[in-house]
Amino acid sequence: RQGVFKDVSFEVHQGEVLGFAGLVGAGRTELFESIYGIEPFDSGKIYLNGKEVRFGHPEEAIRAGVGYLPEDRQRHGLVLSWEIFKNVTLSTLGKYTSLKGIDSRKEKEAARKSSEELSTKIQSVYDTVDSLSGGNQQKVVVSKLLDADLKVLILDEPTKGVDVGAKAQIYEIIMDLAEKGYAIVLISSEMPEVVSMSDRIAIMANGRLPKIVDAGSTTQEEILEIALNLNK
Repeated sequence: RQGVFKDVSFEVHQGEVLGFAGLVGAGRTELFESIYGIEPFDSGKIYLNGKEVRFGHPEEAIRAGVGYLPEDRQRHGLVLSWEIFKNVTLSTLGKYTSLKGIDSRKEKEAARKSSEELSTKIQSVYDTVDSLSGGNQQKVVVSKLLDADLKVLILDEPTKGVDVGAKAQIYEIIMDLAEKGYAIVLISSEMPEVVSMSDRIAIMANGRLPKIVDAGSTTQEEILEIALNLNK
């Protein structure tokens, strides 16, 4: 994307967590907003299961099996004043709609099931999202993603603004999803997180991606040194 990123090439595989590390302004979020169809890009190709794709809108990405958890969940991932069940099914209303209208009973059942699976602390699926803690709000966003038939999950700062206990639970969810065969992109500014959770780590700087390393044979200090050198 002109003036934002260039020379970016990578693969992410089924069952893999590919971490994206880099300093502030590296271009990670902008890259994946373009891939997901939020912002246009000028040149380049995207392949999903060997087939070239290009998403003009996030709805197209979801239909193709690609989901995105945004960094700012409150502005871009949730409707805070709505009930939990309406947020969970917001991207997949077609599943719950017939000639008679929206089947709210099925919506609520789906929200209850996902809340139990993710251990989301709620009193009722009728609760509004703004009544939940940050960690539980994040789980509602994850529930919304999992309600769709996805193959690839892009998680942008998935533990930002949540407490230590919620972080541990979100880590468990990510590893469980990888074991189930999702291809996961993990964008994180927290070095311990990206090193411990990833199989490989892509290091971005100045809108470029010159280096991908094996997470098992690198350290936080080495990643930071690489990012700083690339940033010069």
